[in-house]
Parts: sequence; C-alpha cells; structure tokens
Amino acid sequence: MASASSSQVTAIMQTVAIGGAYILTSSVLISFNKYLMQPHRFSHALHLTAIHMVVTCCMSMCLYAGAPQLYPSMPLARANMVKLGKSMLPLGALFAVALFCSNQAYRYSSVAFLQFCKQGNVALVFLMSCAVGLQVFSWTKAGVLMIVITGCTMCAHGEIHFVMIGLLLQLCSQFFECSKNLLGELIMSRDMKLDVLTFVFFQAPFSLMFLLAGAIATYTPDVKEDFINSWHLVLANAGVAFFLNVLIALTLKELSALAFVIIGVVKDACIVASSSFMFGDPISAPQRVGFFVTVCGIVLWSHLKIQEQSQKKKEEQKLQDNQQQPAPNYGASEGKEKDAEARDTNV
Repeated sequence: MASASSSQVTAIMQTVAIGGAYILTSSVLISFNKYLMQPHRFSHALHLTAIHMVVTCCMSMCLYAGAPQLYPSMPLARANMVKLGKSMLPLGALFAVALFCSNQAYRYSSVAFLQFCKQGNVALVFLMSCAVGLQVFSWTKAGVLMIVITGCTMCAHGEIHFVMIGLLLQLCSQFFECSKNLLGELIMSRDMKLDVLTFVFFQAPFSLMFLLAGAIATYTPDVKEDFINSWHLVLANAGVAFFLNVLIALTLKELSALAFVIIGVVKDACIVASSSFMFGDPISAPQRVGFFVTVCGIVLWSHLKIQEQSQKKKEEQKLQDNQQQPAPNYGASEGKEKDAEARDTNV
C-alpha cells in the first residue's frame, strides 16, 4: 500500500517537473525571440533561424555522441539514408519557411496575438488531413473545431494594435508548419517511424541548406554588426530552442496524452500572460473571452482525439489477440466426422 502511494507521488512529481520545465522553456523561448527581433538587437529573422539550425545540428551531434540511447530509431535511419534524404528535403524546406515567417511576425505583432492565432492550427491540420485522407470528416469534430475558430476570430478581432502584415506572416508560418507536420506524418507512417530527437537530428541540416541560401542572398553589413553586438544573446536563444526540442521528446515519452494536453493549455495561458507582463502587450476583453472559448474548444478536441486513439488501440489489441489464438483442436470422433465430410465433398 505504501509502495503504491509512493509510486503515485513520484509519478505526480515527475509530471509536474517535466511539464513545468516544458512550459517555462517554451514561454522563455517565445519571449526571447520577441526580444531579439526588436530594432537595434538582432532583428534579422532569416539569419536568426539559420543560426538556430547551426546550433541544433552541432548540439544534436554532441548529444548523440554522449547519450545515443536517446536516439532509439537512429539505426533505422542510418540503414535508410537515401530514402530518408528524399523525405527530409521537402520537410526541411517547409520547416525553414515556417520558422522564418514565425520569427519575422514578431517584428509586427504582439506575442499574445500570435499565440491566439496559433490556436487555429488544430482546425487547419484537420482540414488538410481530411483532404489527403489521413482523417475522416465528422460533424462532431467539425462542431468542436467551430468553437476553436470562433474563439480565434474573437481574439483577432479584439487586437488593439492590429498589423495586417504580422497576421499574414503568422498565417503563412502556420500553413507551412502544418504542411510540414502533415507531410512528416505521411512519410513516417508509410516508410519509417522516427523518435523526435532522431527526426530533429536529420531535419536540421536539410532546413539549414535552404536557410543558408536565403541568408547569403539577403546578407547586409548590419547583420554582422548586430551579431557582434548581440552574439551571446543569439547563441543563448539558439541553445534554448534546442533544449525545448529535447524537452518535447521527453514529454512525449514520459507523460500520458491527457497530461500533454493539459500542459499545452497551461503553456498557452502562461505565454499570453508573460507577454502581457514583459512587453506590456495589451489584451482586450474580447481577446480574454475569445481565448477562453478557444481553450475550451481545444480541450474538447483533445478529448475526442484521446478517445479515438484509445478505441484504435483496443481494436489493434483485439486483432492481435485473435491472431494469437491457437487453432481449434478437434477430438478424435469429431476429427473423423470432418474427414468423412471432406471425402464426401471430394466425391
């Protein structure tokens, strides 16, 4: 009894520790990006994103050298390098564009407003998944997603300092990010299943190829000057971005789907609150109501998805149990009757 209680306390403490670290790191990174993208710091979205990928590549190699057990699917990836390269090339391009647009949007819009917009990813992914046949349309899901869309619309309509280019950049970022996730799901479900860190290990260099081409093409002397003045902040920012990837992998591995959903909701609320506190971003009454409506919709959507995954696992388990059942063992007399039936049939 005592051991069961102790294990429960340990599990709760682990959930709080991992979830808290994930929420804190995610909030810090978004606020850090916003801080860097201000004038007279390092307001070069393309070059900042390229530096992120350089640091991610280097730290991924170091982490793999020191802790290869964190990359369980690395042998599979190494055995299929050609196939993996063909898959990662379009993913790298999509991810590069998504990151660039996301960082660029911080120059024009508040963190809170951009976070409100990101809640619409749920609806966008669902529509795109239905279009390519990964999900089946249902009116129940459509009704729940209408709640999410309504909340996002209220948030956008209530923005006090609305800038159209900021919204367009954010929408472009979300479209390319969702496309990357969808394409990744299609590729990985058909070809190979990679863990998060192995996926990042190979995705980063392919994204870097496209980012370097853009960074070289748009280079100006201001980039070098700003980097010399803020290099310590830029590298720290890239380190936080990589650490977040490690935490995401750890969260997905150690916590349940329900815990991950709850942590995601708390994370969004913390990011909105911290942006208002740190940058003085005004949050209007319609945005507060809209955010609450959006969170309710996302919780309902997550509940539907968890139920769907649970039902799918039960069906798979039932199928495995049926396959593992031994063949019927007929008695001697029953076997003779069946042999006689078989002979009669042949005649």
